[in-house]
Amino acid sequence: MDQSTLDTFGETLGVKYQVIDNLKGGRKVFDASITLTNNAPIPIQHTPHWAIYFCHVRMIEPGRLPNPFGCTLDKYGVKFSHINGCLFKLEPTKDFKTLKQGDSIDICHQAQYYSVAKTDAMPNWYMTAPGLKPVLIKCTVDEEMKFVQPFDLPCKWKRFDYVMDNESNRYDQYDPFTVEKRLQNNVAADLGDALGKPIIPTPLQIHLDKSSVSLKNGQWIIIANEELLNEANYLADKLGLPIKGDNSDENSSVIVLKLGVVDVSQFSMSQTPESYWLEVDSNEQIITITGCGEAGVFYGIQTLLSLHNAVTGFIPQASVIDSPRYPYRGMHLDVSRNFHSKDQVLKLLEVMAIYKMNKFHFHLSDDEGWRLEIPGLEELTEVGAKRGHSNSENYCLLPLLGSGPNFNTSGTGHYTVSDYREIVHFAKQRHIEVIPEIDLPGHSYAAIYAMKARYYGKKDSKAEQFLLADIEYESSDSRSVQMFTDNVIDPGLENVYRFIDKVVEEIKNMHKDINPLRTFHIGGDEVPHESWRGSLACQKLVETKKVTSFDHIMEYFVTKAASIVAQHDLDLGAWQDGVIHDEALNKPVKRTHFKNKEVFVYAWQNVWESGLAGSAYRLANHGYKVVMSQGTHLYFDHPYEPDPEERGLYWAARYIDTHKTFSFMPDNIYANADVKLTGEVLPADFIDQHEDGQDTLKHPENIVGMQGQLWSELVRLPDQMDYMIFPRLLALAERAWHKAPWEKLDNKVERVAREKMDWEMFANALSHRELLRLDDMNVAYHIPPPGARVEGCILEMNCSYPGLPMFYSLDEGNTWIRYIDKVDIGQADSILFVTKTGDTRRTSRQVHWKKGC
Repeated sequence: MDQSTLDTFGETLGVKYQVIDNLKGGRKVFDASITLTNNAPIPIQHTPHWAIYFCHVRMIEPGRLPNPFGCTLDKYGVKFSHINGCLFKLEPTKDFKTLKQGDSIDICHQAQYYSVAKTDAMPNWYMTAPGLKPVLIKCTVDEEMKFVQPFDLPCKWKRFDYVMDNESNRYDQYDPFTVEKRLQNNVAADLGDALGKPIIPTPLQIHLDKSSVSLKNGQWIIIANEELLNEANYLADKLGLPIKGDNSDENSSVIVLKLGVVDVSQFSMSQTPESYWLEVDSNEQIITITGCGEAGVFYGIQTLLSLHNAVTGFIPQASVIDSPRYPYRGMHLDVSRNFHSKDQVLKLLEVMAIYKMNKFHFHLSDDEGWRLEIPGLEELTEVGAKRGHSNSENYCLLPLLGSGPNFNTSGTGHYTVSDYREIVHFAKQRHIEVIPEIDLPGHSYAAIYAMKARYYGKKDSKAEQFLLADIEYESSDSRSVQMFTDNVIDPGLENVYRFIDKVVEEIKNMHKDINPLRTFHIGGDEVPHESWRGSLACQKLVETKKVTSFDHIMEYFVTKAASIVAQHDLDLGAWQDGVIHDEALNKPVKRTHFKNKEVFVYAWQNVWESGLAGSAYRLANHGYKVVMSQGTHLYFDHPYEPDPEERGLYWAARYIDTHKTFSFMPDNIYANADVKLTGEVLPADFIDQHEDGQDTLKHPENIVGMQGQLWSELVRLPDQMDYMIFPRLLALAERAWHKAPWEKLDNKVERVAREKMDWEMFANALSHRELLRLDDMNVAYHIPPPGARVEGCILEMNCSYPGLPMFYSLDEGNTWIRYIDKVDIGQADSILFVTKTGDTRRTSRQVHWKKGC
């Protein structure tokens, strides 16, 4: 085989991936197949030796893989090998039957657990042969994942079957939504553009009048003292108005920015630096924004911009008094699994600022990539920020998560010091704190291998002092949730703590003259603790009584790492399993073991069947500052619908739509318990039975806020990032800033009815105003497909964000008709439906109705 032949196979080889059956194996395995078709005039034989590399989120042939010798399927003459993480290799054996042009082979196999979504498969499969440059298999280079076959039967889109599942009686209730089901789900009526919430997030108090001012009439100026120059510049940029230090021009209409007292005591609240008071006086032609601090003035500006009609220039006469529910209103972004550009980050920060969010949790390292330049440790980005095909990981990381063999994809990329400083500065101008996360001690594959590359490249004492694992010891018996070996740094090595100190110091320096670093997040999640039992350094910790047993090594690491963070005078951030190391006991490390002034813990593990929902309260009761980050409502890497065509993971919930995020009640965690993972409605006593010693919140002051999470395993493109975050982020902002009256109701029936009314107002605000603002910013948010029903000849349609344009086609998409109201469509047998954005530039996923189906 020469390069030309391999290139030909890359261009022509047919690949089809298909889930065959999730159910007959219970929850342990599912059946799948890979079909290879030779479309080239050159036969594919077992020699010269070739291989196909691909990524798969489940372990293939569990029970036989992983092992260093691979797993041979004699029937097909092929062998599967697990490389690491999600990367697998398929290669022929001597029994492989030659594929002539037009021949196919269906390689049926099993994989672990289940797969119910197209995006579980990864793109960019590639082919190799000895001595040749790897080539992408063209038919798999497809973000629409056309090589993945349809999930067209219940056994493909369901994941639990009570007949085969011997562990418990569980039956998957979820089916892809029909158009009729979607119409039933869409509970919000179209109230028109004059109604809906006038401001998102909802203020404490708002009074609007029919009179107004127009910024297009007269000579408007902005008046602000030097201490509010940042806020004045922001407003001037948005409105195109001049700034003056005082009102020297008596003919001018003025927007006054000032600091002062904002009385929110009538709402049983205390003023904070984020409290503000906005007054728009149409008689005096004066707009006054008073903030308790600069942040309060900034949020008053955001409310003013929300009331401002950019087309007409009108702002209604208004009085708004406002203050946030929580001091922490955050968004987490993982740029490690797939890299996202500085411009994408800045766009996210801009939208966060509009909706008064103030914390940006920046997940900068993980197994699949290290994304921030660290002066003095250049290999972290020279090696750890690159993914591609190489015979040595001293040059780059493996091509994980479908990034392919080349370095021009989202698998490769990092922020320079200059990039990061620009992000910090941009965030500061918008009163957003950047909280960097370096995930330790697990999820550290990229860092470990980068530091090994440093050692092998330099082989001196300075290189050795930053090694994060014993170069002689490689664990093959333990694997992380994401199927990695060797992704855990070794807590017994002093090098580890020297590395942490170096990284913290360098990141702190990047913040220093812009916005001083306040909180450093060390991760701490999903650590396969058993990997340390083979470490000589960890064995020595136990032998010398520095720890009482291997079960306490995680606590040893976390508290020692936290002490380093404290020495830099920083607060600590950690995921909940970073301070709760034994899920069976659900017992946090004592807060007194941490020297940091504050320790922020992010509570995410609340799958209702797990019995861990109360961990957030338990952590708060133990003195930790808790950020509500629950997987069932706030994980934006989950799909919007239970449909195989929707992008997303589904470990915490089968789907999380914007309404579900909006309905989250952070002050009453147990009231959010709705359905099992199967979709079965939870009985009234479920929490009592599954939450052993149900935790009562004794220290509500320690629940400091909420955060949405976007993990990016399946998010490779900028538009995909926007799609997964928005508009769910707006619902998150609403709940984090504003406590709705219905949240306080004990009567569930009344609470649900009031929440439905509130959602209707919110959904109308989205469709008639807020999504148009996102359109103007080129935010590619998720557009929900419409619901529809045909009774006789009459078509009825609706949308979850009422007011968005809806269209239908009676000729398989050749022509589209805008839906206005119920319409007679005659004897149609098949109809396609889409929703469009308000500017009609983008379209939802097409959905289909067929008569009799």
